[in-house]
Amino acid sequence: MKNKKITEFYNKLKSHYLEISKDRNKGIRFGITALILIGVLDFITGPQFGFFVFYYLPIMFAGWYLGKKTTIAFSISATFIWLFADSLGDHVYDSEFFRYWNSFIRLLSFLLVGILFSNFKNNFDKEKEMNSKLSKALSEVKILSGLMPICASCKNIRNDKGYWEKIEDYLQDHADANFSHSICPSCMDKLYPDVVKKRKDKQTLTEVK
Repeated sequence: MKNKKITEFYNKLKSHYLEISKDRNKGIRFGITALILIGVLDFITGPQFGFFVFYYLPIMFAGWYLGKKTTIAFSISATFIWLFADSLGDHVYDSEFFRYWNSFIRLLSFLLVGILFSNFKNNFDKEKEMNSKLSKALSEVKILSGLMPICASCKNIRNDKGYWEKIEDYLQDHADANFSHSICPSCMDKLYPDVVKKRKDKQTLTEVK
């Protein structure tokens, strides 16, 4: 019974997460709420409790689902929220310079992680699209293989059903090929010798002129 409740809770949580990830406005609201909540918890727990790593979670979420510009905005927001929580807390510095220096270092780390996640997601989507196109292209390719019985006289091919058909028809069915008919020079000489002779004579006269 307990495992069933845990499974149901997990499925509801997963469904809610997928809904947020597909809706940009909900994703932005979720990320901002998470940053504020993390800032409040960071303030409550104080400087002795390491809470810094949790700021990365909404930033990575933004990098994966919301785009690079939103990720940069989240990184800047996380830095100011941390600075605000640190300023209101009990963390005392010898100089305020160190507080702002730490904020700057956190901003750089937030930006680095967020932009890396965003770039990784873009590359992942491009690779996924290319694989999809490649799979589609491969599914449309027909490959001829094995032995194909062909008539030694008329050059017709016997198909899988045992019927003889023209080689053009066979290749169109098995290789997605279309044909345009013409006559090679050798066949032209055999079938239309008069036409070939007239062409040669005409070409000779043209060269003489």
